[in-house]
Amino acid sequence: MKKKLICALMTAAMAGSLVSGLTVSADSDSQVTISLYTTLPNKDAQFEQLCEEFMEENPDIKVNYIAYDSSEKQKWMTLYASGDAPTISIMDPVDIQENIENMAAYDLTEDSWITDQVDESYLDVFKGEDGELYAVPNCVTAMGIVYNKTVIEKATGETFDPSTIKSNADLEALCEKIQAGGVAPIMFTGVDWSLGSHYLSQVFSGIQGDAEAQQNFINSLKDGSAELKSNDAWNSVMDTFDIIAKYNYNANDPLVGNTDIDGQAIAKGDVAMWFMGDWAWNYIKDSASADDEFGLMPCPLTGKEEDAVNTELGVFCSKGYCIDASQNSEEQQEAGKKLVEFFCVEKAQEMSDLLDMALPFSKVDVSYDNPLVASTQDYIANGAVSSTYAFSRLLPSDFWSENGAVMQQYLTGMMDRDTAADAIQTYWQNQK
Repeated sequence: MKKKLICALMTAAMAGSLVSGLTVSADSDSQVTISLYTTLPNKDAQFEQLCEEFMEENPDIKVNYIAYDSSEKQKWMTLYASGDAPTISIMDPVDIQENIENMAAYDLTEDSWITDQVDESYLDVFKGEDGELYAVPNCVTAMGIVYNKTVIEKATGETFDPSTIKSNADLEALCEKIQAGGVAPIMFTGVDWSLGSHYLSQVFSGIQGDAEAQQNFINSLKDGSAELKSNDAWNSVMDTFDIIAKYNYNANDPLVGNTDIDGQAIAKGDVAMWFMGDWAWNYIKDSASADDEFGLMPCPLTGKEEDAVNTELGVFCSKGYCIDASQNSEEQQEAGKKLVEFFCVEKAQEMSDLLDMALPFSKVDVSYDNPLVASTQDYIANGAVSSTYAFSRLLPSDFWSENGAVMQQYLTGMMDRDTAADAIQTYWQNQK
């Protein structure tokens, strides 16, 4: 007989709806009780079912499922304050980092499936200053260039293979061919979060090297030992920006900033490519022709074909599974890690269906209905991903709004490149 899942809502306002008190002690000598808290809306039924299946396979472990709460982090903090810290929580990287002193480190010798399955570039964001790993990514998302392959091929009269775009010169040549075929080649959506967070972050992320190199570069901007406007990465990334701006479908009104309208434009074939990410399928799918083929490819950032970053997708972690060590026993922590592995490996297909996002696991057999997410997964499986450590860990919370305004002014011609660089460097120097 299946065990009944218990949803425990611990805030005082919801005390009346409490099904059962959330405990962190075993029901019996042979059973350990753990709890799971998620910050994924509208997924409660699916998580409850997965927990049921886990308990059927592991009768010595009882899982108390804590339903989603729109306050997310506030609810998490309330659980901690009341002494009912969840054993496993699915949280944003920044939340995990801010509460890392409460987390259990994963033992990568015992939990060898993690390093066997997950690329190091996805783990950096969940490591502490001590180098230990404090969470495992539950899913990843990618930013790059969304393309309508069918439209490109009709416009150019040639078969399109995204792997042939190995430099920003290749991107410009493709744009020229598409335009000659009577179609707008590419577009920016002129919102500050796209220009000032996603696009601009590429100056500080994988093009600079590994996580340490990214940190060192940002430190050098803060202390003034490096100059952004003379930096090769800045100038090559901005060269690509200029190419996209030159062929921008939204050039007549570059700050219109409507992802729904832009999604319809690429779906209907009015434009062939779009700087965005795999989440863009939400804006495309309802208007897309069933006969059109879509995908996601890296945004080439330099003029050199030999630079790996041009053919690597910028993939980043949205959330991770962390294990509490401050209010959960070692036995509960081990049981929690077992549930995490169950989600990540044994139930990979179910989790990908539930999240509609790519998984960072290279050796699981997962299929995707979402073509953009399928592209992300292909790059992951082939190891063709670049580090987005700076984007995930090093950019302050106001980075996108402050520097998004700079990028918008640059896009509209109100600011030249050196002036934009000086403004962004001044921002970093004010972060000391």
